[in-house]
Amino acid sequence: MLSDSLLGIFEESKDKRIVVVGTTCTGKSALIKHIPNARDMDDIVFPQPTKEEADYVMQKSWTPEIGETMARLVREKVKIKPGEPVFRTVIIDADLIVYLHIDDALLKKRVGERGVSFADAKSMQDMIKQEIDESGIPCITIEI
Repeated sequence: MLSDSLLGIFEESKDKRIVVVGTTCTGKSALIKHIPNARDMDDIVFPQPTKEEADYVMQKSWTPEIGETMARLVREKVKIKPGEPVFRTVIIDADLIVYLHIDDALLKKRVGERGVSFADAKSMQDMIKQEIDESGIPCITIEI
């Protein structure tokens, strides 16, 4: 089970600050329920933005500009602590990234079930991958 794999990674890296990232529909919200001390980045960030910031990042269509705004908000407001992995779609200062990668066929199925745009989900995935590559932070990729 995926949550068991993550728990093993977290146990081996309990002294590290860990961010778990993946595009929409990779199961982050479901996984958080099975991971002690895990935090959802949205729960940390969204009580804090201004109304204008929240309105902007919650627009229907995802764009790279919205992604960059969300990344800025997250980097300003979220700090990861060892033993409290943070799940979301933005790379922030961490010691280890766990990347939840989903192939296109499964992503199409899941976005169809949720009524989410495949193009938006794929663009978000591409941006996440680029941020991982540019971060220089060690990364473990888990296939969904």
